[in-house]
Amino acid sequence: MATAAPRKDRPLPPPRPRRGEANDPSFATTLAHGLDLLACFRNTQGSLSNADLALQTGLSRPTVSRLTSTLAELGYLRRDAKGRFILGLAVLAAAYPVLSALKVRQLARPLMREFAAYAGGTVSIAMPFGLDFIYVETLRTTDAVPHVPDVGFVSSLAPTAVGRALLSLYTSEELHDYVAAVKAERPDETDYVRKRTLPDVELCKERGFAVSLGEWRREIFGVAAPLYRTPTGECLSVNCGVPSFRFSAEQIERECGPRILGLARSIRALVADG
Repeated sequence: MATAAPRKDRPLPPPRPRRGEANDPSFATTLAHGLDLLACFRNTQGSLSNADLALQTGLSRPTVSRLTSTLAELGYLRRDAKGRFILGLAVLAAAYPVLSALKVRQLARPLMREFAAYAGGTVSIAMPFGLDFIYVETLRTTDAVPHVPDVGFVSSLAPTAVGRALLSLYTSEELHDYVAAVKAERPDETDYVRKRTLPDVELCKERGFAVSLGEWRREIFGVAAPLYRTPTGECLSVNCGVPSFRFSAEQIERECGPRILGLARSIRALVADG
């Protein structure tokens, strides 16, 4: 029986106790809870009420009310016409230094646009984000695709081509820690990771690219290649999400895989020269 892929649109679970939170005097619990509230908006494009946030975080309604009031005052949240909360522009302002420091975004755009035109899909650059990945750049030449992500989009490493490409850059110790974290935080994904993700990570190391044929979303084929690790150890990879009607599975392996490997090599050359 085939191992089922992890669910792509999982609600955020209540936060688990953090290491050192209970007895570390330097750990600012209130700050952590405020950041937990902001994290709740990753999986929604709509607004959230105090009740929604309390349910997602496990915090009490009075605590959530105080935190949302403070975050709104500082510009990290704002109320919509119904009095519910959406993210404020202060979140975007805080992210700007991170994005502007990634010079690969500007250098790679022309090459990414060319690949997007060839594939008829969306080309993105991603970095690891815990057990997930996060897009730091994304380009497309058409909106006639079933899934249109943007910068800041977050999803699981396990069932995706881009996730497998990122994991191929991990050291053995980092990969071991990743599996241990999956087992602790997402136990329902453990079997999938061991039987599907890890073998594909090894295959990516051998041939230079990874694929995911409808495992993350049935209507999307993914193909990705690792880029490099930064001097501080951060990993980057490039991927393309292609509507499944544009290419057969065989074409993804035979044509798109080698092409995205070439794209990765070209991006690395630009970064090295830049």
